[in-house]
Amino acid sequence: MSCYFCGKPRQSWTGYYCDCCSEISRITKLYGEEEVLDILRTTCIRNKKQIKNKIEIVKKEQEEAEAPPLTRSKKKEKCLKEV
Repeated sequence: MSCYFCGKPRQSWTGYYCDCCSEISRITKLYGEEEVLDILRTTCIRNKKQIKNKIEIVKKEQEEAEAPPLTRSKKKEKCLKEV
């Protein structure tokens, strides 16, 4: 038998859903349909502008992670240059 939601094998004969879908069902019952749908819409569904912005943010974070660490002397030099 397969899950009523995703089609994967069910966790038992008496259950309607697989493990993942059962968890989704429990979360929906706990927080309510509207709140779960609102969270899914704001975090998973994005338009092209939001996708482009997210890509830029991730690229910036990767560049910062790859940059050499900023030592106290370099930080001091940077502050002096800005003034």
